[in-house]
Amino acid sequence: MATFHSFAGIDMHAVFGDVQFGELQMISYKSDREKSPVYTMGSADPRTIARGKRVITGALVFVVFEKDSLLSALNGFNNGNRNPYLSIDELGNYDTEQYLNGGSINNFYDPVDGTNIGGANSGVVDPNSLVSQQQANLADQLLPFDVTLVGVNEYGKSTKMIFHEIELMSESSGISIDDLVIEKQMSFIARRITGWNNYAPIEG
Repeated sequence: MATFHSFAGIDMHAVFGDVQFGELQMISYKSDREKSPVYTMGSADPRTIARGKRVITGALVFVVFEKDSLLSALNGFNNGNRNPYLSIDELGNYDTEQYLNGGSINNFYDPVDGTNIGGANSGVVDPNSLVSQQQANLADQLLPFDVTLVGVNEYGKSTKMIFHEIELMSESSGISIDDLVIEKQMSFIARRITGWNNYAPIEG
């Protein structure tokens, strides 16, 4: 005889990358795929349906405490080895004119063979001087990561769902005199999803 088990929101735990994340209040998603009827002469009805591209979008809603815990958690993900390479312009300490006019930068390279050709007025810039590996300052700078929802109910039954390679796009928040807590919402796009499925947790 088949038995069925249900799960509520309070049974859920969110894991971002390899970090269990407690501030997530809600996650929603939508999967859209382009589909179009194909017609031929002599019939008012479509002969078939053509299938096109798919896009998975969604939103994450967080409760905000005294700091941005998402950046703190994911900047340390994998011991900080997945920090993004940010533009020096974006970091605010890069003078474009210094590079255009030669300045004191001498690490110029040949774009063909990569050899150092030097010379302050060569007009070719070392690409490594244009970026720097840094911790993300904004959520949209974070590298792709998985979000796994794990549910365990009072009977010990478990289920999980995975959003693969999430990219955060937009962030919004606000506060009013009537708010008891601060919330923050982020929209995302995902490569794919693995739907709900029961599984046996690893012992120990």
